[in-house]
Amino acid sequence: MASVTELVKRYYTTVDAEDADATSALFAADASYDRPGYPTMVGRQITDFYHGERVIESGAHSLQEILVDGDRASSRGVFSGRLKDGTETSVGFADFFLFDTEGLIAERTTYFYRAAV
Repeated sequence: MASVTELVKRYYTTVDAEDADATSALFAADASYDRPGYPTMVGRQITDFYHGERVIESGAHSLQEILVDGDRASSRGVFSGRLKDGTETSVGFADFFLFDTEGLIAERTTYFYRAAV
């Protein structure tokens, strides 16, 4: 199995390549994904998200940091790209991952650096 750091980097490589099949394949069948603005996605809902519901048209993640603790990882960086409505965006993010024994994402939580309170 690849290292947890490599697994995290693989996620960003596939999502930035706009490869919904490869990105979805990184998640366990019963995985959960929490993301602001969406109800918790589980299993097939994650695949559906990457195949169409995701508001991002294209872009790239610039990773600033990956921290690993056993089967858990956190990453921090900036996403820059275009939304499906044509808007250009650049936003800071933090992601938290839990990997299963097969090296698949079992849980993922995303936060965005935006004024909220």
